[in-house]
Amino acid sequence: MKKLSPAVAIWLAWFITAANLVVAKYAVPYVTSALFLFFSCVGAVLCFVPYLNRTGGWKLLLNKKLFWQYLGLGTLGTALPMTVFMIALNYTTPTNGAILNQFEIVYSLLLAWLLLGERPTLKQLGGSVLVIAGVTVLLWQAGLSVQLKGDLMIVGCLWMFQLSHIFAKKLPAAMLPGQIAAARALFALPALFLLIIYVACTQGLMFVPTPALWGTLAFSAAINYFLGNTVWYYAIRHMALGKATAIILSYPVMTFVLSVLLGLDKLTLFKILGLILALGGAYIVTGTVGKQGDAAK
Repeated sequence: MKKLSPAVAIWLAWFITAANLVVAKYAVPYVTSALFLFFSCVGAVLCFVPYLNRTGGWKLLLNKKLFWQYLGLGTLGTALPMTVFMIALNYTTPTNGAILNQFEIVYSLLLAWLLLGERPTLKQLGGSVLVIAGVTVLLWQAGLSVQLKGDLMIVGCLWMFQLSHIFAKKLPAAMLPGQIAAARALFALPALFLLIIYVACTQGLMFVPTPALWGTLAFSAAINYFLGNTVWYYAIRHMALGKATAIILSYPVMTFVLSVLLGLDKLTLFKILGLILALGGAYIVTGTVGKQGDAAK
């Protein structure tokens, strides 16, 4: 990892993030969402074992003083929101999921205002309006179809990611990127296990072992949760956060391209308009936050 440049790391994270929703779309017909994520995180933890043994990461991950931070990171950063995301993909498209994910910016400003007393600037409010406009365009296109159900589920779960960032910030600054990614996968398992028990008792579990499912599980575990999260944390540790965020925010463009090429989505003016508005607003807000962070230094 030390030989990897931050620029390569962030663009690798960008592509993996873009492809992840497309890959997950192929899995949803064959498996219960919580079960898929549980196996993905178990697979990722197994991939991390040699790395944790080599870096002494187990001692850090089993530190009782950090238990709640890890649990918050795994539960709110992966287990709960990604379960909702995968369920939502039964009704909506990967492109919609990627574009709607930009609404997390709005939650970020809102929670910073409510929890930290940080009032958003006029520029940040303007960017938020654009994000909301982009999301509204997609919801308007969905009308009263089942797609609207999936879209609303995604918008409704994004606040969890923001709370998970709070837990991540409380982790020791000396933690290596791979150790943070490993903690996120490992401590997503308790909540996912409880979700599996609940679904098994109320609806029953589904697991159809097709080649498509095995392939998506391998991608989710080894590429997304192991490699993707590791290179993302590596990138934000070794380059300006504002720059890294600005790059990663553009991933819906690649998700859109992949979805259209694979026949999972259609090229429509509504989607293009929603993409432009949401990304434009996200860049405005992120650019403002980046400048504030630089000024603070």
